Amino acid sequence: MAAASSGRGSGRADDLPSTQTARRDPWAALEVLLQNLTDTTSSTRSIQATVAAAADTLGADAAFWYSLSNDKVLAVAGPRAVDAGWAAKFARTLAQKATDGEEVVRWTNPPGGKEPPEEPAAALLCRSAKTNGCLVALTYDPDRRFDDGDVKVARFTLKMLLGQRAQAQAGTKQLLVGLLHSLTTVIDAKDPYTAGHSERVARIATLIAKQMHLSAAVVGDVYLAGLLHDVGKIGIRDEVLQKPGKLTREEYEEVQQHPVVGERVVASIKPFDRLRGGVRHHHERWDGGGYPDKLAREDIPLLARVLAVADACDAMMSHRRYRPARSPVEIDAVFTRESGRQFDPAVVKAFMAVRHEIYPPIYQKGIGESAFHAVNQIVENLTDATMERLPANTDRGSGK
Repeated sequence: MAAASSGRGSGRADDLPSTQTARRDPWAALEVLLQNLTDTTSSTRSIQATVAAAADTLGADAAFWYSLSNDKVLAVAGPRAVDAGWAAKFARTLAQKATDGEEVVRWTNPPGGKEPPEEPAAALLCRSAKTNGCLVALTYDPDRRFDDGDVKVARFTLKMLLGQRAQAQAGTKQLLVGLLHSLTTVIDAKDPYTAGHSERVARIATLIAKQMHLSAAVVGDVYLAGLLHDVGKIGIRDEVLQKPGKLTREEYEEVQQHPVVGERVVASIKPFDRLRGGVRHHHERWDGGGYPDKLAREDIPLLARVLAVADACDAMMSHRRYRPARSPVEIDAVFTRESGRQFDPAVVKAFMAVRHEIYPPIYQKGIGESAFHAVNQIVENLTDATMERLPANTDRGSGK
């Protein structure tokens, strides 16, 4: 196996004996695991407890959790140390040997090979369609193989983790969707004249993101960032936010602080922390003349560049106190003129490709199923400890 023969264990591997003679009663160890899973709400600690129990119940020299989505190893357990880089390469190759839908892969080092003694003699990989991670166990005993009983134990261990994860996800999803409802209600109540704006921006931004062929997880982030992009307006005085006439310089400077306030609000909700860049920078300009940090071009997070176009579109096609709504022809002309100046040309191009789905304005009261799907993406990845990274520049903080 290429992954096994090309890597090495850690420096401790050569002088540690096999632990197979010290195997515990698997059901006693699983009882301890059940108690540990019940006592914690942390996804990372749950995975660590599961890997430790797997090493114990299987009598493995080493066990670890491998993320299929980000190609990383975490929660290494067992008496024999393994290098994380080598383990990731080994697990990746082992996972590739699985046929579609196959949940368990057993591998044995070919006898008579020239592999150095620190290579494992056998390995067991267990995964499920319900998770982006998999459990891997290794033995270095040349006389040890993982049998059908070991497979049952590994599957049961993984099912215990997934059961606990499902309970944790249900509560977290309910909480986050409730927060979304509350925050969007507060935003609409703050300025009833623009009620529904954040929801429409979210839907427009989603159409643009899909046209740009962003992943489903990132499209979900775009939608959530759209719902929350104006949450910082809760920090603006009503007399300024609802003023019908032209703002004074001081009032305009106060309005310009709403992305900064919004970032603080979003950062306080840990699962939404990854949306900070989109919320803070949705008023930056491609040419660097925006606010609050005067970022330019690709230094502006991608979420923010998408939101900038969606936000401007809904603002232009909505009637405001100080001006009537603009026509689709006028809006197209603005985006054509401002492409490469105010807006990212690539985002404008994607908008122009889907504008027929946006005119007339998108009106659908309530955050709907899209919010549930977007929250589901974030919660599943957080609980699985395999969160997909945002594309380049989308996970910036304040940009300072």
